[in-house]
Amino acid sequence: MEKRDIYICYARRTLLKEKSLARRFIVFSAIYKGENTRQKLIDHFKSLYCAHMSYLKLTPDLLDGIIKTSVNDGLIEDKKGVFSLTEQGQDLLEKANELLLSRRREVKFFINEKTILIISLLCLVFLSFLKILMGLNSGSDALFNEGMENFTDIIKIFIIYLSMKFQKDRLGSIIIMMFMLLTGILLMITSILSLISNEIVKPDLYTFIIVSISIGLNYFLMHYKKIVGKLSANFSLLTDAKDNINNIRLSTGVLIGLLFSLGNIYYIDSIIGTFISAIIIYDGVITLRELILAGEDIKIDAFKLKIDEKFDNWISYWILKTLHDKPLSKENLNDRFIQALDKGYKYYDVFAIIEFYDIQKTGIKKILEEMEREGLFIQKDHKIRLTNKGITQYYRARAIEFKEAAKEYENFGKEFLDRPIDTGTVS
Repeated sequence: MEKRDIYICYARRTLLKEKSLARRFIVFSAIYKGENTRQKLIDHFKSLYCAHMSYLKLTPDLLDGIIKTSVNDGLIEDKKGVFSLTEQGQDLLEKANELLLSRRREVKFFINEKTILIISLLCLVFLSFLKILMGLNSGSDALFNEGMENFTDIIKIFIIYLSMKFQKDRLGSIIIMMFMLLTGILLMITSILSLISNEIVKPDLYTFIIVSISIGLNYFLMHYKKIVGKLSANFSLLTDAKDNINNIRLSTGVLIGLLFSLGNIYYIDSIIGTFISAIIIYDGVITLRELILAGEDIKIDAFKLKIDEKFDNWISYWILKTLHDKPLSKENLNDRFIQALDKGYKYYDVFAIIEFYDIQKTGIKKILEEMEREGLFIQKDHKIRLTNKGITQYYRARAIEFKEAAKEYENFGKEFLDRPIDTGTVS
């Protein structure tokens, strides 16, 4: 790789945490490599797909905005329609390259199965100890039960490890779901008994802090496991991510119950615990049924969490924009997406679409089927065309893009050139 050959990976979260910079670096990189006119850039980015760039595509109007503001900021020089990077523009590109080399090492360290198991184990030990202690101190059965539930989650970490070691991923997922069902049943029994006894709960400030930390940590672990699980095709991690969703529900219920206890209303704590345990049991039964019926043929992209919806939407938006430009057959549309994703990988590495496993082979046919059921397009003469509903969705997506662009052009300035960049590495 050449010294200035920039590949932007995980741009939205790691590249100075500025999406506007991520998009500019793509344009700067293309100009540096010789795509130095407006038409060349339009042609070059016509097939690009990258979810974390935030824009659906770098369309001519959005590209013009990036070029014009970069010229105003002294980062690009425009000589009769031929673009070149100024010294400041090259400096910014060089800084990005240094940063990305560091970020790649960080991503390689954190986005793997062993690291997430260690982090999950440490979080569970921390949470279970504090919740059990604070539950006993405050008299909150819900908080104590949640601490015990976190303690039993430690067993699941070892189940995931063993399923990875002996390549019994699906079996590990089934065992985890059975644990989840058992936990839900025990929680329901405990909550009902607490409702009958109506014990007094006396929370303090530290109790509220611990529960809030629990919600935050479980939210982080849910997304973390989902990303690693999708990338590694690990069903056990994805199943455990579902359990993190349940932990968030439990912690939120405990928090609500504790708030009511401040007003001497103690039974709410048990009622919420009963309701949440019922949700856990229902969700566990449905997921366990899916795992068993699917057998060994289950596909990783078919294993859905609630948080998957936004990632499907990004691909749907790309499809809407592509069909708005020109009606295509499903086969041609699928081929175009694969080509666009290939270019996205060149700039963003695997993080161009981290939420799907091996989509270059599986394609987007399943998403197309879902969009057709929603009435976003119709098929005529072997080509698909947007319906009025699809066109409406397209313009809504474009409105979001233009709002994003307005913020970008307003906030981006030369001050980024002087901003210190931390390129510390993870060994």
